[in-house]
Amino acid sequence: MKSMSGNLKLFRMALLLALTLFVGNITAQTIKGTVTDSSGEPVIGATVMETGTSNGVVTDIDGNFTLQNVKGKTLTFSYIGMKTQTVTLDGRSNYAIKLEDEASTLNDVVVIGYGTAKKKDLTGAVATVKGQDLTKVPVANVSEALAGKMAGVNITTTDGSPDAEILIRVRGGGSITGENSPLIVIDGFQGGSISDLSPNDIEDITVLKDASSTAIYGSEGANGVILITTKNAKGGKTVINYNGYLQTKTVSKRLDVLDTYQYVMSNYEYSALRGESALNSFYKQFGVFDDLYLYKSVEAIDWQDDLFGGDVLSQSHNVSMQGGTDKTKFNLSGTYDFNAGLMPNNDFSRYAFLFKLNHELSKSLKFSLTARVNDQIANGQGTQGGTYKVRTEQTLYGVATKGLSGMITPDFTTMSEEEIEEWQRANMSLAEQSEQYWRRRNNRGFVFNAALDWTTPLKGLKAHLEGGYSYGFNEVKNWYGATTTQASYVGGNPLADWTKTNTSTIRESFTLTYDTRLNDIHQFNVMVGQELRSGRSNYNTMANNNLSTSFTPEYVFANFGLSTMQSMTGFVSANQNKASIFGRLNYTLLDRYLFTVTFREDGSSQFAPGHQWGFFPAAAASWRIIEEPWMKSTHKWLSNLKLRFSYGKVGNDKISNTQFVQLYNTNSGSKRYGVGETANSHQAVSTTLANENLTWEKRTTRNIGLDFGFLRERLTGTLDFYWNNTDDLLINHNVAAPGYTTVWENSASTSNKGVELTLNGVIIQKQKFHLNANFNIGFDKSNVKALANGLQEMTFASGWASTDNKNQQDYIVRVGDPIGLVYGWQSDGYYTVDDFASYNETTGAYTLKDGVPNTSLLGGVIGIRPGAMKLKDISGPDGVPDGVVDAEDITVIGDTNPDFAGGFGFSGDIYDFDFNVNFTYKVGNDIYNANKIQTSSRYRAGTYPNMRADMSQSNAYSYINPETGVLLTSLEDLAYWNEGGNGQSAKKMWSPFSTGDAVVVPTDWALDDASFLRLQSVTLGYTLPVTLTKKFGVQRLRFYVTGTNLFVITDYPGFDPEVSSYARNSSYSGLTPGIDFSSYPKSRAFTFGVNVTL
Repeated sequence: MKSMSGNLKLFRMALLLALTLFVGNITAQTIKGTVTDSSGEPVIGATVMETGTSNGVVTDIDGNFTLQNVKGKTLTFSYIGMKTQTVTLDGRSNYAIKLEDEASTLNDVVVIGYGTAKKKDLTGAVATVKGQDLTKVPVANVSEALAGKMAGVNITTTDGSPDAEILIRVRGGGSITGENSPLIVIDGFQGGSISDLSPNDIEDITVLKDASSTAIYGSEGANGVILITTKNAKGGKTVINYNGYLQTKTVSKRLDVLDTYQYVMSNYEYSALRGESALNSFYKQFGVFDDLYLYKSVEAIDWQDDLFGGDVLSQSHNVSMQGGTDKTKFNLSGTYDFNAGLMPNNDFSRYAFLFKLNHELSKSLKFSLTARVNDQIANGQGTQGGTYKVRTEQTLYGVATKGLSGMITPDFTTMSEEEIEEWQRANMSLAEQSEQYWRRRNNRGFVFNAALDWTTPLKGLKAHLEGGYSYGFNEVKNWYGATTTQASYVGGNPLADWTKTNTSTIRESFTLTYDTRLNDIHQFNVMVGQELRSGRSNYNTMANNNLSTSFTPEYVFANFGLSTMQSMTGFVSANQNKASIFGRLNYTLLDRYLFTVTFREDGSSQFAPGHQWGFFPAAAASWRIIEEPWMKSTHKWLSNLKLRFSYGKVGNDKISNTQFVQLYNTNSGSKRYGVGETANSHQAVSTTLANENLTWEKRTTRNIGLDFGFLRERLTGTLDFYWNNTDDLLINHNVAAPGYTTVWENSASTSNKGVELTLNGVIIQKQKFHLNANFNIGFDKSNVKALANGLQEMTFASGWASTDNKNQQDYIVRVGDPIGLVYGWQSDGYYTVDDFASYNETTGAYTLKDGVPNTSLLGGVIGIRPGAMKLKDISGPDGVPDGVVDAEDITVIGDTNPDFAGGFGFSGDIYDFDFNVNFTYKVGNDIYNANKIQTSSRYRAGTYPNMRADMSQSNAYSYINPETGVLLTSLEDLAYWNEGGNGQSAKKMWSPFSTGDAVVVPTDWALDDASFLRLQSVTLGYTLPVTLTKKFGVQRLRFYVTGTNLFVITDYPGFDPEVSSYARNSSYSGLTPGIDFSSYPKSRAFTFGVNVTL
């Protein structure tokens, strides 16, 4: 009975299940319908989902849909750019759904000079990045997060040090000797630094590119304007946010050098070439030739590992609080960043505080206050290392083995500078040496800005009064230990110097804005204003020597006045004052024809009376073609089409305010009077003639742009064409005036033109899956149109090799060509045996065949013989090759300007995961690889330097029989061992001993293609479900991991292709870009962070 009872129960359960499935199938429906927009046009590709399920379809080309097996009670309709709509089913099988447009990005408010505008109403070339996009890449410096984000905005980090200089160029820049950096405006205050801000504090960044946008800033708008708005105060319940991360960094690339055996063989060869005395010294250091094979088992000293081989840890913490009432709102933020450098005792730390307050005094009067405070400290080597400091190229030519020198205890006071450096290279690690060069740079500053906004009784008229004050303090402390070169000059005791600089600026501005609409077809927005600004600076420098070796650097600077004061200098600048009036008229007709007229007149104390005022006008027009009635039929696939035109003039006043004043330097010394009589005298001398006619550099810009959007903004983009002329450029040139050598004049001009394209796409837009993509590219070509006094070319020195450079003027500025051309000789491989007629065993002289050019200027120990570097003879005194390679054969050997640059990336989310991927790229630019020159020769590298790996005897021409150590001299022997006579391939490289130990010959071989594609960052985040976090009182909790600089695809052989690391002469640094000398390597970083909202 029990068995039958059990079977009956099973039968009942099976019957119940079958009935349930049957009923379910009966209730499942097929729903059909059409989806249209507010104008009745079909919406193609709209998503139709059964709410809460994965059952869904998309509409066809006519907006129709058919959704089967619908069991629920509601359907959800969605489409990018339109409001999502949920419809309750009422038994019908066919539905007509009308979706409403969502607030489009075209209605986003964009910050412009002294005001705001909707994106759709812009007439100029403007690019914007939201703060939320910046924080997706966890970096301490905002500029790094901007890299590759905007077409035409080129951001270069000069090297990989924590406090590396960031170079920003908007559309290339046009000045020759002046400043090419854009104007930075932070919350309306002009002249700030982008590095002062934490990315967490930024609401958005807007870049103004053309004159119609920048003319409102007049004499400071020539290089573009970057407007930064920090996060605004918000009312309501107080919200607390925390954003913090830990970051581990390691060097991203190492360079190959000779191993220990190759190293001793190379130095043995050089010693043998120099003669018996040098060879005996080598034997004492490393042993005789027959024993050198033992070095094959000796591990080489890895100086790269010593100086920057370890992992370092950085961190960042930001806490912000927002809240208030309907009338009073506030935002308070504090940030601490610690960015560790790869080199020992090298780091950058920053404290940054932001406070914003908005208070409604009455319905028509509002008060706002912004306060920013920051304190930055950079310790250690910093950017480039610099003269008399441990430099990164020492990791490449440092000795591979110490030999016997480690047993020596030297007396530094009896040693020359070269001997001290040689001892340091052999016996002190680079990490130890770096501790002997102690450096600390401290930047502190604050900015206060207050404003009143009054909505006047006259409808549409508003007044804005603003005032602010900024103060900056900068100090640089340098301490040189007992083993440094500087200490050897003063008896071997440490010494120190201390420089302090103070700057301050006060400003006031007042604007009136009137906005009105007439007859519903005319829209007017008029703004007029005035501004006053005054700034000043001062500095002083002190130096002490003969310090006790027991004093720590911290003790020295705490008791600076107790030691011997070597020198003290100071300077107080004259006030730099500026007064301005400006205005802008925006007129819109029928919501589709837009016109903008802008002007600014500046008066500046930078210039002499009579030349202090400048007028800078601009005009622009745009046509919203998409709003034309005859374009209505395109709305189903075309959502935006706007054509823009602009023209204007702006200025560049970033020059010294004393260049129009005759300046003198004091000098003292003996003076001869008559015959044989001398007397001490003091003189005031000047070599630069003052010019009272100096004025602004002026830039004329033209822009044609097209804004477009498809499929309801699913694909959007901007295309811009521009061409600019920059005139009255300041340039220093020779002058024929008694007692003077040079004069500054507004006498040069340049031009540049380019194309920019930006694309943004929504690839996938699902309820639980979103995928977006972005791409931008910029082309910019510039050339010099005129130079001073009708000159066709001028040459300039980078100075990296000082007077050792055979062509000291290694850059050329030439009419018709761009700035940034490198000037030198063309390489032609090396001399082969076939280039020589004979070899004289008695004299040791090699005789070249007729017609083979002589390259004796190289000055190497080997002279002219097979294997020596060979240069091309391309000209002579008569303009034709003359058989001698000399100054007549110098020509352009490289161009540091890229053909194009940009970036692209992807972002999105899948359920509770989010991701962000960013790439940057640059194509077509050369880098002047000075490191390559030094490490392929013996230039200033000590007695026994190491070299690049490709200069090994197996790859480079050698004069040693590798089996016996005997010098090779005959043409036959040289051909046998180097040019394939022994059945091996011919050597690829010339002899590293082609140039003298203190000679640099720049050739095109040292110009490397620096094109690259970099995976800038990859971020993966996970946000915990709100249902879980709310149990702990947390509104949002997100964890993320980021990889930065994960790989670079490039042929560049240096540490990193994105570098511009050396400028001995800062006055001409803009004319000598793209040098890689002792650059600080860039790091690869992995970041682990958390975002918390309470």
